[in-house]
Amino acid sequence: MRILLIALHYHDYTSNIAAELRALGHELTVHDIMPRDLLMKGLRIISPGLWQSRLDQHHARILERERGGDYDMVLFIQAHQMSAANMAGFKAAFSGARFVLYNWDSIANHDYRPHLQAFDDVFTFDPDDAREYGLRYLPLFCSRDFQDLPRREQDRSAVYFVGNVVNPARYEAVAAFRDYCERHLVPFQAFMACTPPARLKLRRAGLKPEGLSFGSIGKAEFKDMIETSVAAFDFANHHQSGYTMRVFENLCAGKKIITNNPRIAQERFYSPDRIHVFSGLDFSGVKAFVDLPLAEPDAQFPEYRIQAFVRHLVDGTGHPLPPPQT
Repeated sequence: MRILLIALHYHDYTSNIAAELRALGHELTVHDIMPRDLLMKGLRIISPGLWQSRLDQHHARILERERGGDYDMVLFIQAHQMSAANMAGFKAAFSGARFVLYNWDSIANHDYRPHLQAFDDVFTFDPDDAREYGLRYLPLFCSRDFQDLPRREQDRSAVYFVGNVVNPARYEAVAAFRDYCERHLVPFQAFMACTPPARLKLRRAGLKPEGLSFGSIGKAEFKDMIETSVAAFDFANHHQSGYTMRVFENLCAGKKIITNNPRIAQERFYSPDRIHVFSGLDFSGVKAFVDLPLAEPDAQFPEYRIQAFVRHLVDGTGHPLPPPQT
């Protein structure tokens, strides 16, 4: 099958998806839905109108470059960045192709509903959006890098956090969790990436941010943190019910998960020895949770690996929806 993939190139997730599609024997052409040059980064802040105009031109160039291609599938990972006119152009140019959309953001964060009618299959990582709008539910995945990690010597109570600090709430949560760990003698290490605009947002909120990094964590350092810890701290965006990539990386790596997403207690993979849900900044119970051995330490969770994720996209099948949150 010939696939045209237009996707947000976020970390290495999109390149991993592309690699899996090729491993299945599909022929792939890949385009980034967002130009990555410094000019675009600057325009997004100082001139949103000019930024949008240049973005529209970027999409139009992709269309002209690929027009005439005999594609069986046009796969978008995110589509809210595209204008209605450009999307109509893609539909006309590839009228015989199956159009598929996957969203790893909620509609509350990025409203892609105006594009729904353009797609034959729409997948979302957000169970609430799937239920409300009749979309296919497909949670995120664990890449191959975090599957079958070696079982190294680890601190039996160590917790780690790796993530982007995009708002004051996440920064304050990590800081409060660090304080809890210090008081209860729980070893904790964190890597917090933060862009200059996000740093400015923190300062405007009256915070004096410390321990932030401009770039992403190195793959070797990230794997070392996972392998030497028993649990991960996860702080999800309150404007979504879907689970972060960190949840599935740690689930498949055999690690415990400490999260503020209450929806997770309705999922098939939930068990109280593996997942602890906290509310607000109340971390009581975390110490006892990390000290509790896993009942099934060798559980694999193959349905949440990237191999299964890609097959769902190709086959047009999703996961069963969890029960509505009560």
